[in-house]
Amino acid sequence: MSLGVAEIFEKASRSPLLKDPYVKRIWELTQDPNLYAMSSNELRQLRSELTRDCLSYFARRSDFHADLFERAGVDPASAGLKELAHLAIPSDMLRGDGQARLLIDDVDPGGETFMSSGTTNDSPVRIYRSPLDLAIMINANVSLFEYVYGNELKEGEGVALFMAAPELRDHLSFVAFVHLTLERKGIELLYGMDLDETMEGDKPWHKLRPNRKRVMQFLKSKKEPKILFSAPAGAYLMAKRFDEQSRVKTMLQKLTTGTPPIQMGRGGLVVTGGGTKGFVDLPDYETIVSDCRRHFRSKDVNGKEVETPFMDVLGMTETLTAFIDNHDTMGKTPHPLSESFLVDPSTFHPRKEGEGLLCIFNPFNPSWLECFYPGDIMTSAPSDRYYGEEFQFVRRLSIKDGWGLQRACGGSLEEMMGDDT
Repeated sequence: MSLGVAEIFEKASRSPLLKDPYVKRIWELTQDPNLYAMSSNELRQLRSELTRDCLSYFARRSDFHADLFERAGVDPASAGLKELAHLAIPSDMLRGDGQARLLIDDVDPGGETFMSSGTTNDSPVRIYRSPLDLAIMINANVSLFEYVYGNELKEGEGVALFMAAPELRDHLSFVAFVHLTLERKGIELLYGMDLDETMEGDKPWHKLRPNRKRVMQFLKSKKEPKILFSAPAGAYLMAKRFDEQSRVKTMLQKLTTGTPPIQMGRGGLVVTGGGTKGFVDLPDYETIVSDCRRHFRSKDVNGKEVETPFMDVLGMTETLTAFIDNHDTMGKTPHPLSESFLVDPSTFHPRKEGEGLLCIFNPFNPSWLECFYPGDIMTSAPSDRYYGEEFQFVRRLSIKDGWGLQRACGGSLEEMMGDDT
């Protein structure tokens, strides 16, 4: 059963873990509004400090990790990127019940479990998040979203349409992230899809059909800003449908809904997430944005018409925070406290520039050592923003690349598969 924002924060405030000095510190840091004003060097030093403190925390709280660090020859007091690359696990290890032994011995109960979509594997990744994890997730993602958006999401203003069914809130991490973020801000959320159990498919997201009434409610709403959340395919298909309508039909629809074009209002934007897996006929993202912008009209906060902003979210079930970009403005940017870096996919040595395999370490997750390889090849480029670099997704690492074999070279897999584990 899903938790509401008020219940999440009430339960989080009672977590015994907040008595631990390290957990208390990360709880306060994820609420610090000054993070985005820090320089990239200051943040880099802060993340290095948090890396050492985080590994020490897990050595104290988890017999499994204390043993793992000893097996891997990692000293928490001096650990850096090289050690993180060695400890990181491939996300495939989190399928089924893989996360269970990675949780601390006294993990807080009463949280929620999320799973991946299962589009690349029949056994989805399953991740448990305690109420404290969820509260940290909300705080961290709201601040990151608002930074990339360039404006604060004002309390109780606007309306959002999410092209998903409400039942997916309990299953998919991205849906929960959107739902909880908007609930935190008191913004009305409409779900544009229904779950139809009569449809074929073995997963809830295979049984979706549009809810015309709620979509029309969003289109006709006078609230602003309007925010559309959708997979890239959903935004593209909506634009394509407008393109294919006859002139007469378009005129009739405009009389009844005011669209097209869709008036998104001051601060209106489109947020895409979920990638393009399973949609072989989709054009590149640049084309999707270009096509959609012909049908969406937005204004800045001062009422001047601007090209509708498109923000793309690269989120993983495994991680508390996403990578978010603002198309034409910045590349994909991690949370200031997230240690995200590239490694050579053949040697697993950290790379400072160019193309490489993404490694993510979030030292602000108190329940398990969130250090993993999602299996994405990305590039990085220097940036004058807080993180000092921005990332661009290239492709998934395929079996042909040797992912199934090379993942053991990260180091921790061998240690975890010892005879006495």
